[in-house]
Amino acid sequence: MHLLLLFPLLFRLSGSSDSSDVTGPKAVSGPEQGLLTVQCRYDPGWEPYVKYWCRGAAWNECKILVRTTGSEWEVKEDRVFIRDNQTTHTITVTMEKLRREDADTYWCGIERTGADPGAPVKVAVGPGSPAVITGPGEARGPEQGSMTVQCRYDPGWETHVKYWCRGADFRICRILVRTTGSEQEVKKDHLSIRDNQTSRMFTVTMEKLRREDADTYWCGIERTGADPGAPVKVAVGPATTTVSTTIPTPTTFTAPVATEVPTSSRNMSSLHPEGRSLLSSVHFLLLVFLKLPVFLSMLGAVLWVNRSQRGPAGGGPPRSENQ
Repeated sequence: MHLLLLFPLLFRLSGSSDSSDVTGPKAVSGPEQGLLTVQCRYDPGWEPYVKYWCRGAAWNECKILVRTTGSEWEVKEDRVFIRDNQTTHTITVTMEKLRREDADTYWCGIERTGADPGAPVKVAVGPGSPAVITGPGEARGPEQGSMTVQCRYDPGWETHVKYWCRGADFRICRILVRTTGSEQEVKKDHLSIRDNQTSRMFTVTMEKLRREDADTYWCGIERTGADPGAPVKVAVGPATTTVSTTIPTPTTFTAPVATEVPTSSRNMSSLHPEGRSLLSSVHFLLLVFLKLPVFLSMLGAVLWVNRSQRGPAGGGPPRSENQ
């Protein structure tokens, strides 16, 4: 019983792997400063398990570089991507910006209790070749929105057919839309492609994006032999929400400007009607109670003085001439 429990551990430590559960290419190569894609397949039943890519000739000592989360979401660590397609039972690993020192033995593995199944892959890195076509490398768009990718190419490729294909492995990617070798725009489903041969750039637009559109795509150019291409990692995020904000129109209030009139220039006509009425009433009261008595007193005094002067000279009854 104890020997049966120790057997998986001894199997893992021995450097062997259950390669029948996972299979992959024996050897792959990529250009320096370029990228390399590896696809490993696994048997049904392993879909929800964590998949990983590790480095090292000894299976029991290899260093895990990147692992999935047990889902189909792509995971990136440094220059390495991994994605698990649980429908096709395929693990896709992409190594970018390859360096000479990346050449080594790697493994596609599946985590489980006991000995992990895995498949070795020898990776070689050769001299780099001048890029005929270049792209953004990564692009992102909102769900139900649109996304535009522009890829540039070297002179001499103007009249060649350009295309946009989907799939981690450029050799077997599925072409979704292609030009006719002219500058005329071509539309297919929710995709469009147009080649500007003057600026040597073709533009791909993806509309009505869905979450499942997230994948590795390629800008490619058709030719006899191996087609030049540039990979583009497409991610689809949550739909953007537009918030409508109404800005109230400011109300302009013009305050009346009062012009100060000097006191010396003020007159009765510039005063409020009520002020003028009040002053008229005061003037009337002064006239009745002050000015009129003074006037009457002065008049009476004049009359009294006048009468007094007339008394001594012409007073008494008039004399008769017969006396």
